[in-house]
Amino acid sequence: MLGDSELQALNSSLRTVADDDQRHHQELHKLLDQFHFLLESYNRLKSDYEEEREGRERYKKLARAQERNPFILVLVDGDGYLFKEYLIKAGAEGGVKAARLLNDSIRDLAHERLGIEADQCRIMVRIYSNILGLSRTMARQGLVGHEARSLSTFASSFTRAQDLFDYIDAGDKKEGADYKIRGMSPPPPPQYFVGEWRAHCRQKCFAYSQTTTSASIYSSLVAMTPDTFL
Repeated sequence: MLGDSELQALNSSLRTVADDDQRHHQELHKLLDQFHFLLESYNRLKSDYEEEREGRERYKKLARAQERNPFILVLVDGDGYLFKEYLIKAGAEGGVKAARLLNDSIRDLAHERLGIEADQCRIMVRIYSNILGLSRTMARQGLVGHEARSLSTFASSFTRAQDLFDYIDAGDKKEGADYKIRGMSPPPPPQYFVGEWRAHCRQKCFAYSQTTTSASIYSSLVAMTPDTFL
């Protein structure tokens, strides 16, 4: 039979083992908490890294797309911003010449603003006008014939002269050209295009009459002076 001293020694040893086991359990629990914290931090960092990497990839793709197909957009209010009379009088031949002169003038303007990057840009021109109304007005001035849509010969030749040039009939409603241009260019300027169009467009120009309602809306754009090509 064990004596009192031996029992006390065993009891003390048991308490020591129990205390050590409790401390070990506490340390293990603390270590597990730290591990979970580190794991959560790692997952957050990994998620942030993947988002950053995806963002860089999107930027690279966008940059490559911009380099592949850059273009310059020119919108013209054809009702208030007219070609010179000698071009209109020349009919189909005048339309071709007008397109060439316009292309050259835009290219010069682009070089002033974009430098050597302008050489990589294609030029897209959209002219909107009331062809029926303009035909009547110009017929009275002796610039075109008296057919209902006599300006169409000039307009169609202008369109065929350059692959991205279009002379478009905006209809005979009041401010039809202005309405069409608004559809192509909703303000403010950064919102002209959605998706890839906005990525590819290097410069936007707007030719308008000072009397048009578009003047105040698009005054922040690159304005073209009448003496350059119109």
